[in-house]
Amino acid sequence: MEKIADNSVEKSLLVLIALFITSLTVSNLTASKIIFLGEVGGIMLLSPAAVVAYAATFLFTDIISEVWGKKTAGNVVFAGFVSQLLLIFLVNLAILLPIAPFQGEEFQKAYTRILGPSWYIVVGGLVAYLVSQYHDVWAFHMWREKTSGRWLWLRNNASTMVSQLIDTVIFITLAFGLLPQLALGSPIVPWSNLPGLILGQYFVKLLIALLDTPFCYLGVHLVKKK
Repeated sequence: MEKIADNSVEKSLLVLIALFITSLTVSNLTASKIIFLGEVGGIMLLSPAAVVAYAATFLFTDIISEVWGKKTAGNVVFAGFVSQLLLIFLVNLAILLPIAPFQGEEFQKAYTRILGPSWYIVVGGLVAYLVSQYHDVWAFHMWREKTSGRWLWLRNNASTMVSQLIDTVIFITLAFGLLPQLALGSPIVPWSNLPGLILGQYFVKLLIALLDTPFCYLGVHLVKKK
């Protein structure tokens, strides 16, 4: 560990992994809140509040992919998956532990409601995460080979945009539609509103993907400079 700590390039990798895990964790803790983005053509544009935090994870994996390669990026994605399993366990453990009498049952109910998302949101999020993140790593390097290592902006945007579309469709369909329909007999969000939820979330992700390109160049430049 001392050798890694003394190497500025490896320090950069550790920082990027930390940023990736933090963004992923925040996205899972904030996913249950739905935000209203507006209305277009009679369709309400909605999005989980986690959209910004989760979109940032693709920026970090793209930088890692560019500098350290496909295998390292894939390992980071797997580490993120393991970290979220640990997060789910520890959060549910905290919910189950007995509450102090002076805080009361109302506090416990609010605590559970905020920190304890339903299993279908958890399952939907994990499935969407694995499929989209591994696709992002694969697509990034596919475009890198096709362009002979040129045009970082192209592989950054092309891989992220498609991967986030995959993530959005899988997550919204499973977490807010199909799984609660099977478990409860009805979706969390009416089926008629799911297209607006998908469009709203993907619109924000698409905007973030376009805006993060300069930060991708900056991150790659700073690490390679070392």
